[in-house]
Amino acid sequence: MILIANPGSTSYKCKLLNMPDGEVLFQAANERIGEADSKFSYQFKNTAKQERATPIPDYFTAIQLTLEALESQISLEEIKAVGFKVVLAKGFHGCVELTNHVIAAMQEYLPLAPVHNQAYLRAIETFRKALPGKPLIGLFETAFHKNIPPEAYLYGIPYEFYEKYGIRKYGFHGASHRFIAEYVAQKYRAGKHDERIISCHLGGSSSVCAIKNGVSIDTSMGMSPQCGLLNANRIGDFDVFALLYLMEKEKLSIEQVREMLITNGGVRGISGISGDFRDVEKAMNGGNQRAKYAFDTFAYYVKRYIGEYLAILNGTDFIVFTGGLGQNSPRMRRKILENMENLGIYLDLKRNESLEKEGFISDENAQIKILVVPTNEELIVASAVYEFLQ
Repeated sequence: MILIANPGSTSYKCKLLNMPDGEVLFQAANERIGEADSKFSYQFKNTAKQERATPIPDYFTAIQLTLEALESQISLEEIKAVGFKVVLAKGFHGCVELTNHVIAAMQEYLPLAPVHNQAYLRAIETFRKALPGKPLIGLFETAFHKNIPPEAYLYGIPYEFYEKYGIRKYGFHGASHRFIAEYVAQKYRAGKHDERIISCHLGGSSSVCAIKNGVSIDTSMGMSPQCGLLNANRIGDFDVFALLYLMEKEKLSIEQVREMLITNGGVRGISGISGDFRDVEKAMNGGNQRAKYAFDTFAYYVKRYIGEYLAILNGTDFIVFTGGLGQNSPRMRRKILENMENLGIYLDLKRNESLEKEGFISDENAQIKILVVPTNEELIVASAVYEFLQ
């Protein structure tokens, strides 16, 4: 059994998988960590889901809640390893044991992914104390994007900074995009990796990925998870000279700017309400104009990246929506895909509205198939950890 720990930007989830078959024996979720309306839920195989509202001030509390719930039926001694969908470390891009050396490399890049890396560093430290002696294994989110070509990963900076500091696009959400590539090939292409996919992982943290023959060839995030699409609290794409201008005008330090751009940017920054699209859509229904700006801007960014990747892939066979927002918001999918018929994208409005979990939402006769697929990042990480242990 392998326990997969998944600290997100506003959530903590975990799954206990029996490997190699991937059967889920236990799963838990902590939502809206640090907020007044935080929730905790868990479920064992073949039992009803348990859910309650409870204060979850930080990730330490979230991890303790899940371990206590797990231990009520399954001994922690049966866990062979804890797997992590780690984000970023200088010099590491595959599946590795989370030694002190790797943790130091994560800390080196902490300024690039302060929210994510800090959450994982805390989670790793918590598990070291809670489960001493258990192997802690990480699959870095950058791993799936390791084959993107130089023209996709190089920035227009002096080349020596790339050589000296590794400044380049790395890309993230690798486990999710890899799952989509493998799942679509398996279920919808009879196991053939000859497809072109535009994978849209949309949620509190979001990215779009261009996939050809099962391999990532470009993705919207860069050296850090702070660029690309708008995220819940993070800015997305932004003109660096506009940032310098803002710093001069407001007399902001680097630390002040970093804090602002990761906590009060993105959807929260535009809407002024929340980074959660459930709150944004509710405010839109009440006529809140800034909420509508945030919704429409996010959709526009996704549409723009789909257009870019249609050009790079020379068309596509599938556009796939996944992640909490991609799976659960017909309204967002409709907004993203409207007025794209000349590109061969035909959304079936009835299918889009009625779909409950997985399936096609494109017109039956459309050449480009539009799919909604629940992602399974934990399975990808568990498989990598299992292979590593073998």
